[in-house]
Parts: sequence; structure tokens; C-alpha cells
Amino acid sequence: MAAKKKVKRAAPVRTPKVPEYVLWKGGPLLLEARTKSSEIRFRVNGPGMLFASVRLVTTLDALDGATAGALSKLARELRCVSKCGLNGVTRIPVEVKESRIGAHLEFSLGPMSMYQSLVILSVKTGRSMKEAIDEAFGAKKRFSALFEPVAAEGHAEHDHSTFGQEPDEDAHSAHAGHGH
Repeated sequence: MAAKKKVKRAAPVRTPKVPEYVLWKGGPLLLEARTKSSEIRFRVNGPGMLFASVRLVTTLDALDGATAGALSKLARELRCVSKCGLNGVTRIPVEVKESRIGAHLEFSLGPMSMYQSLVILSVKTGRSMKEAIDEAFGAKKRFSALFEPVAAEGHAEHDHSTFGQEPDEDAHSAHAGHGH
């Protein structure tokens, strides 16, 4: 009788699970950014009412590599879109905002009229989010990078900046009961 040869089967290729974060009142305020996936999904319920944007925060300081230049490099490598039944697909800029105390990377959560939207942040090259963040910062030590949802301020129904329009002051006054 001939001996049977064992055939090794190739291990299935496993793609990393895409992290999906739900932004809601009372939900977690720090969300892991350094994931093995090339995209992260944010499910948002009423961004104009609850959250205005998402900001990247890290335990690194400028001396460790978290400089405005490193953030700009990372921002250029990222793509962000929102998907909503009302507005369709909307491209969202990933921006670096500078202040007197430093800089941070931030992206909005889409047009103010969107409810139950999906915002997708992805790495253009298909590399993992962790690889893109690690390369941008070039950190030589262990660090954390987290997404922080930023609470909306004021009345979103009066903010038309998402669409590049100025608010109608007469309509605002009439709505507030100040105009006749």
C-alpha cells in the first residue's frame, strides 16, 4: 500500500476587522487610532447636534515627533468621506489646525443636516492606520494615539459654514424672537 502524503493547506488570508465606533451621547470619548485596519468607521447620530468633529490626540509631544509637520504628513495620507441617505457621499478634508499650544489633526463629521451618517477615515495607500501614524511620527518610544470626538457648541441649525454660506441674520433674529 502506498503511503498517503499530507497536503498542507495554505492558511486563509485574514483581513483585519474594520473598527467601527458609534458616536453617541454618553459614549466613549477616546477611541483607538492605531489599528491594523486601513480604515476606521464612525457611525454618527446627529453630528450637527452632538459632535462637530473628531481630533487625533497622542501621548507624544513635539520633541517626540508629534510636530505640525508630522501631522501634515499624516493628513496628506488620509482620506475622509461621509455617507448619508440625505446628502450622499461627501468628501471631508483632514486638516491640521495650529494654535499657540501646538497643532492637532482634525476632521468634521459632515454636513450639519445629516443624521445617522457613516464617516469613513482611510489610508490612501492601503497601509494600516497604525503604520501610517507610526511612520508620520517616527516615534522611538511606545505611545498612544486616540481619536477624540469634539462636542458641538452653539446651535447647529444656525451654522451654515459647512456649506460655505453666511447665516441669514434676519432669519436668525426672527427665529430667536428678536425681529418683527
